[in-house]
Amino acid sequence: MKQPIEVYVLVNNENYIIAVNSSLFLHDTEGWIKIDEGFGDRFAHAQTQYFDKPLADIEGNYLIKYEPEKNNPF
Repeated sequence: MKQPIEVYVLVNNENYIIAVNSSLFLHDTEGWIKIDEGFGDRFAHAQTQYFDKPLADIEGNYLIKYEPEKNNPF
């Protein structure tokens, strides 16, 4: 049985997600927060396929806030 692919994020001091990656490419997850796991391209290629919008706009403002206390942490 295959292991699920884990998705991790890095957040800044305001809890905005500044990076996303999968366990396929991260070998050291210290400082990263695991947010999900599963199978398929969405998980394997989390940098480009996990979220439905970019992490930041063209001016560099981060768009997705990590809020684990809510049902949907994004």
